Amino acid sequence: MKHPAPHPARPDTTSAATAGVTSAAPPTVDLTGRITGIGDEAAPGLAGQIAVARELGWNALELRTIDGTALADLTGPAVREAADRLHAAGLGVVCLASRIGNWARPVTGPFSADLEELERLAEHGRTLGCRSLRVMSWTDGGLPEDQWATLAIDRMRRLARRAERLGVELLHENCTGWAGSDATRTLRMLAEVESPALRVLFDTGNGVPYGYDGHALLERLLPYVAHVHVKDALPGERPGEAVYTLPGDGTARVAECVRLLEDHGYRGAYSLEPHLAVVPHEGRRDEDTAPATPFAQAARRLATLPVPPAPHPLPPTSQPASPTPTPAAHRAPAPIPAPVPVDVGLLLHLLHTPTAGPLETGPGAPHLLTAALRSYATAAARIGFETVSLRAPDPAEVLRDDTPRPVRRAVAADPAFLASQPSLLLRLGPELPRERTVMFNVHLDTVAGGAPPTCDGTRVYGRGAVDAKGPAVALLAGIASAAAFCPAIGRDVTVLVQAVAGEEGGALGTFGTRPLVTAGHVGRLNVFCEPTGLRHLPRATAAATARITVEGEDAVDDRPGAGHNATVLLGFLAQHLAATLGAAPAEGPAPTVCVAGLHTGTLHNKVHGTGALLLNLPYATAEAGAAAEEALTRALDESVREFTARFSGLPLFARTAADAARITRLTWEKRGLPVLGPGPAWGEALLARAGIERRPDTEPGFTCDAIWLADTPDTYTTVLGPGSLDTNHAHAPGEYVDLADLETFASRTAALLTVFAEETGSAPTDRPSPTTENTRRTEAARPPATPENTEPPTPPGPTPTAQATRHPAPTADTTHGTAADPLSLAAEALRPPAAAGPTPTSTPTKKAGPA
Repeated sequence: MKHPAPHPARPDTTSAATAGVTSAAPPTVDLTGRITGIGDEAAPGLAGQIAVARELGWNALELRTIDGTALADLTGPAVREAADRLHAAGLGVVCLASRIGNWARPVTGPFSADLEELERLAEHGRTLGCRSLRVMSWTDGGLPEDQWATLAIDRMRRLARRAERLGVELLHENCTGWAGSDATRTLRMLAEVESPALRVLFDTGNGVPYGYDGHALLERLLPYVAHVHVKDALPGERPGEAVYTLPGDGTARVAECVRLLEDHGYRGAYSLEPHLAVVPHEGRRDEDTAPATPFAQAARRLATLPVPPAPHPLPPTSQPASPTPTPAAHRAPAPIPAPVPVDVGLLLHLLHTPTAGPLETGPGAPHLLTAALRSYATAAARIGFETVSLRAPDPAEVLRDDTPRPVRRAVAADPAFLASQPSLLLRLGPELPRERTVMFNVHLDTVAGGAPPTCDGTRVYGRGAVDAKGPAVALLAGIASAAAFCPAIGRDVTVLVQAVAGEEGGALGTFGTRPLVTAGHVGRLNVFCEPTGLRHLPRATAAATARITVEGEDAVDDRPGAGHNATVLLGFLAQHLAATLGAAPAEGPAPTVCVAGLHTGTLHNKVHGTGALLLNLPYATAEAGAAAEEALTRALDESVREFTARFSGLPLFARTAADAARITRLTWEKRGLPVLGPGPAWGEALLARAGIERRPDTEPGFTCDAIWLADTPDTYTTVLGPGSLDTNHAHAPGEYVDLADLETFASRTAALLTVFAEETGSAPTDRPSPTTENTRRTEAARPPATPENTEPPTPPGPTPTAQATRHPAPTADTTHGTAADPLSLAAEALRPPAAAGPTPTSTPTKKAGPA
């Protein structure tokens, strides 16, 4: 197919009078790291799509088809292979284009096709690391408008309820369908569906073929926009036709749309769907042009698109050379913000994604941690976070003297062990000195097992709900709320988020947190998000793990005394060591010892001559750790002698007793790990001002990755999170987290960041209190209520009777609304600086049908 004549290039306004005079380049919005595109418009196969994305320096793609096959029609193994290739190339996925409600599915057609596609794409999205699905609202099927509206809204409501339970979000595009080209209809649909799982995908160019003003439609839908497609076009010769152009060369007002979105606080992706050489839904492909060429031209044009200046630019601010904190004695206590809503859909998506590592599951289990981290990074990007790194450490960064033996064995046995467990580093704001930086650490790996996740409206169940995917999601909400209230956050104060692997399974952060800390990715204030009952814990214990092995000879059941009975020997040692080590000394409390797993064998018709016993010895100081190791060594010697004395006279166990000292061996799985002790007084005062209570020293601490901040100069480190390890059944059946606790944790995170900004001289003094701000914002996003009675959830625990409130519904006559949810409001304070770019040239355009 031949291209029609290209649209005329922009006129050259240079005159003789101005020739040779350097003028300021047109202002642009810096979209670095935020431009992506629908891959099949660049190449049909995944290899070509990846190649174009890497050539353009992108970090993500939007997926629609691979080799002409729609995503929902791909098999699970094919999607896993695609995910592996994308992640190996350093690419995430920002959206999955579905056929739900599209131009080929009338509202009178079978609804089961849409429901089935939703289920398949939700599953594929967990593998790919994406929870956003593009949908439309069905063609009329010959029905009158009122019946069309009723059926379309009813179907969307049912889809949204199922999407809530699956943890995905439906992004309705202004394309074909009942609500596609009319803002009033879209607002009515949002209001009547009333679901946090339904938001808007705005396409800049769809108004041209459909004959409406896209910019005017965007003005009314701004608060609900979660994703953006970019195309531009000129009207075609007949209604419904368009001549597609490079961004900026058509009549879609792309630059003005970008300005409007940025000023309103949109910080998501701009995904190219240029239709320059390929229009997939019409089966049109320009055989004379390689699609990657115009696709890349459109990407480069968008990156340098001159954007008109903001109508009300923020005044310039000056950054102090160094922090100038006001003495705490002269500071009033910070107001405690109202509860901040959290993204329950994101939490359910993460809970559905299996992230238990190989140390927990063994070989063969699905390990989708990389996909979960990609999903988390995409959610963080919507509030302005940049991905600094997403990678696994090199073995040289991991293998040290204090690295636990299970990690050493796993690295030696499987070269891919580390590669499947990367960690993510996110940054909000510029790279500033440590004194202006706050670091939060969350882990998205979990222990193995657990029932399928559910939400009953007030409580979320699932493996990782409280430890620690729930805190990770609430953390983003808190940071967004703080940045919306205090523009200095993300400008004069940098926020780092470490989302790590290797916290569970006995790895103790040695290939997750520790390499990031060693590389210097820490702040003056460091918060590790673990369950502490919403009281901060400025200390963390460590533990030594002893392995006592018996290496004897087996015996048959007819002659049990002929071999060594490791079961009897290790059983005796276990109870004797527990009694000896657990006894209270003359002074001080009794030590803590965890007599853990004992294993010899499972056969009933033999005597097992080999086996192992594990003991965990937590300690709060390095001195206590050394003392515990010495005490165990002495107690083991005593226990072996006692066994020999007690069993040597029994024929069945005489050989075992005689050889007990020879066949029993003590090794250490881990030892010598650091502990975190209380930090400097300024940190205690800062958290107190934020309204965060300190956990008393009389209550026991626990081991977590915060130990790797021990003795780091000029820092304060603490542990803070919702719920508790025991009450909320962490690592056990029925693990749950209350949404109220997540919201409170988000609020306290917001308060803490605000106080930190004040203490460094960066916070505003003329803003309303966070309490007022957050009360207004709380109305924006609430957890999903109990799904429809047709498909009720069955949580593995008690079901509260209270029901959560849904998103407040938009009204059909809403105009120019303000984003109420904190994820949107936060970005208002995070406008990137304008940057100059070259004036691009025009390229041939293509005539195609409606988008």
